[in-house]
Amino acid sequence: MVYLGIYGGLLFGIAGWYFGRRAAAKNNGLDEMHAYMASKSRSISWYFTITAIYVLMSLEVFGLSIGTIPSLAILLFVHLGSWGLTFFILHARMTEDPDEGRNSKLQLVLSIAIGVSFLLLFAIISAVTGEWRFLLAAILPVLMNVLVMISIRKKQAGNGQKAG
Repeated sequence: MVYLGIYGGLLFGIAGWYFGRRAAAKNNGLDEMHAYMASKSRSISWYFTITAIYVLMSLEVFGLSIGTIPSLAILLFVHLGSWGLTFFILHARMTEDPDEGRNSKLQLVLSIAIGVSFLLLFAIISAVTGEWRFLLAAILPVLMNVLVMISIRKKQAGNGQKAG
């Protein structure tokens, strides 16, 4: 079953990358801006990976060893996740419509990124400690994030109706 997750995930990842690039090439999406965003997001993801390495080493120093395979899985998840997330944020920043409102698309993307980051942080803490109740602690920050985003969107919609 472990092999299915490891190699199945790898095969699905390669297939998604291949078919995504084919679809982007058909739509002329593999241009200089795409190359810039890909290289920039790879660069930024290494900062997240280095931070995760230091966190894992600090856990080891404090006596909370989690093992080789879980550590490597966390590092791989952090690296690939931050690579995809930073590409998503860069794409939102670089393709934003100025007539749509000040940073509305970027604010939505950042809000989603913050919410997902909170959920992942608490899920990792829950997995490391073996205590599922840490996931309950994620409810308040995610709920606050959603409420703040809803209020910002309503405020922007109200300002757009008055100006229009």
